[in-house]
Amino acid sequence: MRDGVQAVIERHADVEGDPPERTFHLLSSRGFLDNTKELSVPAPGNVFGDADVFDALYAGEFEEPARQIYEHLPQSSADEPGSDENAIESIERGLFEFVGVVLNYTGRWEFDEVAFRLAFEEQFEPRLTDRETTKFILCLKNTSIEPALSIDLATDIHGEPEYLGPYAIETLQIRPADDLEETGIASREAPGTPVVETIDSLDYGLTNPVLEIVLHRRRPYSEIVGGTDLSHIFRPGRPHFDATPADVHPWEELTELVRFLATGIRRCLRLLDPEGTPGYERGYHLTPGWETYRGISTPVNFTLDFDCPVASASTYLDADRRSKITQLWDAHRNRLCDGGTSFRSPLSRFERMFSRESLEDQIVDCAIGCETTLLKGGSPGGNRYRLGVRAAVLIGDDNSRDWSPLLVSRFLRTLYDYRNKVVHDDASLPAEPADDEWISVDDMNFLAGTFAQRARELYADIIREYMLLSEQQDMSIHDLNKQIDAGVLRQGGEIRELLF
Repeated sequence: MRDGVQAVIERHADVEGDPPERTFHLLSSRGFLDNTKELSVPAPGNVFGDADVFDALYAGEFEEPARQIYEHLPQSSADEPGSDENAIESIERGLFEFVGVVLNYTGRWEFDEVAFRLAFEEQFEPRLTDRETTKFILCLKNTSIEPALSIDLATDIHGEPEYLGPYAIETLQIRPADDLEETGIASREAPGTPVVETIDSLDYGLTNPVLEIVLHRRRPYSEIVGGTDLSHIFRPGRPHFDATPADVHPWEELTELVRFLATGIRRCLRLLDPEGTPGYERGYHLTPGWETYRGISTPVNFTLDFDCPVASASTYLDADRRSKITQLWDAHRNRLCDGGTSFRSPLSRFERMFSRESLEDQIVDCAIGCETTLLKGGSPGGNRYRLGVRAAVLIGDDNSRDWSPLLVSRFLRTLYDYRNKVVHDDASLPAEPADDEWISVDDMNFLAGTFAQRARELYADIIREYMLLSEQQDMSIHDLNKQIDAGVLRQGGEIRELLF
């Protein structure tokens, strides 16, 4: 096959006229297209995408390799006259198109051994074997990152979903997007059209952080696809061979796994910075190609859309935050991804707050989330009383605001009061400064927005503390609350004097 590619290139190296070009958009500043630079590079292989070129230029260079490939393809049960020869000709056309792939790797009308070998490994061989690794990058929004910083996260997830299936997690890393990736995103065309898609997932002129997820195939592809319908690839009666890679593993399963991992890491970031709203807007599946080989861009295969609210506060990832992220992830990654029996509801409620549009809904969700954890397990006293006492005992003065246990207790009780006003009285909360329209806790006055932020911070403190104690003592939230209540009973007088 190598000889056939070389023969075709040598025989047609005197093609007249300039080779076709491919245009890329390089990010240069804020804005889209009007403020990006265009780079056009030779793409001589694009000539081979024209079906008429095969009829005009092909001289049988791939007849023997095509027959060998055909012998290894799944055979159709259809017994149509001439079907074998038609299939072999289809493969010859595919091999002829592969000449164009090689030419795009070289960038000129010359055979290059290194370019051929890489084109075969990256673009031809995966057609039937699937890639051993598959890479995704997810653009983090409302987040900035220190240039050159990378945050490597542990990959041994024990609470993985069933759809982890044939793939193992090879890489989980938060890092800046590189220039080739940004160019690939900026130059991505809408499927089936020459229209360049908008690139709202990138902030132009800034360092864009991404979550990189690399999955590695555990078993041979032939084992993975046992029982999988491949009729969309090998079409009986309509033989066709495409020289581009298949990557035909059911993407619904891989993308579900990507979303599963992304959710856990997003929770980790939000628990450590609940004042901000880190999340994802869009993810990209990346594949190798001639653009990468020639240092132009990283090709984007398809996209994943996420729903990330717009936020005014930005999370900045630096070396100090890296150590906190890796520490929380290392200790609790299985709970963060899956939740488990005890933490599934609190974490889901915590996540839900970030996507709520109204401040009233955010505060209600936060209050219900606190109830879901702090009130788990019965004890004497009303909900409002227990909420304040357990929170004060659980996190004390070790919280995001360095508040005293008394202030923590009073804030949580005030949160419960306003939750009732919204739910039962359909009350609106003060969003603008005005006389008599403040949420007051001791000598502090809040508007709804700041009150919701402080509530979210305390809820994050509460979840982190429960996860820490649960890990250390191997106890459920219910059992931890029993332990808190026992301590309250032993020191009831002191606690009443302190909190009330």
